[in-house]
Amino acid sequence: MLLFGWLALLLGACGLPRDTHGTQERIVRDGVLRAGLVRHEPWTGLQDGKPMGPEAEAVAKLAEQLGARVSWTVAPEAELMHALEERAVDVVVGGITAKSPWVKQLGAGQPYLTTRMRVGAPPGQTVPESLEGASVSVAPGSDAGPQLQAWGARVREVERLHEAPGLRAAWDWQLDGWGYAAGEDVLREEQRIWVVPAGENRWLLTVDRFVLDHAEPIRQRLLASARAGETPTTSEEDRR
Repeated sequence: MLLFGWLALLLGACGLPRDTHGTQERIVRDGVLRAGLVRHEPWTGLQDGKPMGPEAEAVAKLAEQLGARVSWTVAPEAELMHALEERAVDVVVGGITAKSPWVKQLGAGQPYLTTRMRVGAPPGQTVPESLEGASVSVAPGSDAGPQLQAWGARVREVERLHEAPGLRAAWDWQLDGWGYAAGEDVLREEQRIWVVPAGENRWLLTVDRFVLDHAEPIRQRLLASARAGETPTTSEEDRR
C-alpha cells in the first residue's frame, strides 16, 4: 500500500496524464472549445442552424465548466475525424460508436452508454419466446429486418414506428420511452463514445469523466425524444 501511495504522489508531481499538444490548457487559456458535430438525430442535429440534441447540450456544459465557449464545426464524420487527426477540433460527437473505424487511430473515450436493439411489446403485453409468424414493425431500412426474418417473423417497415400497433423492433431507449416491454434477444448492440485527438491524455480523461457523469441525463433526453415520436436518423456507419 505504501508503494502505491508513493507512486500516486510521484505521478501527481509529474503532472500525468499529459496532453502532448496541450489541448486542455489551450481551451482554458483561450476560452474556446472546438467541437465537431456529426448530424445523427436524436444524439445531435441542427435547429434553425444551431447545434441541438443531448450530446450537443452536454458539450456546451463541458465548455462552461472549463470557462470556455463552443466553436462548432458541422460536417460528415470522415471529415471531422480527419480534422481531429490534424488537431483542428478538440472533440467530435454525434452518436458515434466504439465500432467506428476511426477510433483506433484517435483518442477514443470510454463508452458512456450501451444501447441495444430489441423487440418490444406494448404495455401489459410480453414478447413471445418465438417470433415465428409474429408481425414485427421496424423503421424503414432498419438492419433488424433480416435478423427478424431469419427468426421467422413477418417484418413490416413503417414510417412512424412510434405509432405502429403490436410488436416493434427498436433501441432500448425508444422502447423505454414508449413504455414497451423489451424482449430478451438482442438484435444489435452499440457503445456510444466521444472522440478526441490522439495523445491528449489529460483532455481525454477530462472528457471521459464528464460524459460518464452525464450519461443518465443524455439517456433521459433520448427517452424524451422517443416519447415525442422523433425518429433516429441513420448514422454514417450504418450507411457504409
